[in-house]
Amino acid sequence: MEREGKNGPEAIGPIVREILSRLGLKELTASSRVFEIWDTVVGAAIAVHAQPYSFRDGILTVNVDSSVWLAQLERYRKRQIRDKLNKELPNPLVKKLIFRFGEVSRYT
Repeated sequence: MEREGKNGPEAIGPIVREILSRLGLKELTASSRVFEIWDTVVGAAIAVHAQPYSFRDGILTVNVDSSVWLAQLERYRKRQIRDKLNKELPNPLVKKLIFRFGEVSRYT
């Protein structure tokens, strides 16, 4: 839902972020952004096989649907993905990536 501003309607996203910031939940908002940008950062080919599972204390755990993809991501793409995620975030929040075999939703 939008509210009327001085120059017309305002998007709700910035309003929610401002409220969360005032409540001291700005860090939580930034952390949830990791999940929002994942598909864009890694691209569709990877997003189909790997999805974030949890993010806590700078450690992003990612479920991967096959051992082949797990080995590929762990060996060749880990640093690149971490760096690209951090570049898109307001500050570098992802300190470590852990890839593990697990269920991946096929919504992409």
